[in-house]
Amino acid sequence: MPSMKLHTGQVGPAGEHFVAAEIHRRGGYAVTFSGNMKGIDLLASDAEHLRKIAIQVKTKTAGSWHANVARDAHPRQEDPTEEKFWIFVDLGPEHPDFYIAPAWWVENDIHEHHAAYLARHGGQRARGGTSQHHAITSKRLTKWKDRWDVLGILPVG
Repeated sequence: MPSMKLHTGQVGPAGEHFVAAEIHRRGGYAVTFSGNMKGIDLLASDAEHLRKIAIQVKTKTAGSWHANVARDAHPRQEDPTEEKFWIFVDLGPEHPDFYIAPAWWVENDIHEHHAAYLARHGGQRARGGTSQHHAITSKRLTKWKDRWDVLGILPVG
């Protein structure tokens, strides 16, 4: 069966639905929003609804994921009580790949990588301009592949 190319407007919603389905498949609960809630694509909880978390989903079919430096880059320390997570979905393979990371780690990672980028280019973007775009590659997320456990809402075992 030939693979179908998703329309640009389908990529994000597809990723969100794959994440919600995977959370349900693993024993948790998740709900997507029909509109756009700033910084939150899903709300999820454990089966007893004791722990509730917010999830930002980033989806790609090729290349890198995209973030916004002004909105997403913050120096953060590890937070064991984190209730916000980012899930990066790669729809390129036959089955989606998932990378699950706490928001404190993602925001700090974007901050550190962007600061290093600026340091290499004299404190400004290499091509000038005021773009706030920031690319996140799979290589940076390797340690978070299939780390559903970090959400703290799924049965162990």
